[in-house]
Amino acid sequence: MPFFASPPLWRKAGRSSDLWWVSNPLGQTVVKADGQWRTVVSPSEDFLATCEVVLRGGYQHEISDALAADLTAAGYGDYITGS
Repeated sequence: MPFFASPPLWRKAGRSSDLWWVSNPLGQTVVKADGQWRTVVSPSEDFLATCEVVLRGGYQHEISDALAADLTAAGYGDYITGS
């Protein structure tokens, strides 16, 4: 089975943080809504309830081959690993 890990969003803490020079990845959620794939950073639970597929950011999801093909066709193939 293939795995999907969502695209990261690199965020810097800013000068007010003790670690202001460090960047850390923030997982973005990938959803299929109204037949279209898109990436969202802070989706509401109400929005997620309306989506056909939800792949939460920051997690590695085991996906089917059919879903892997659909994600690849939508441009998310770089985030799929495994066979």
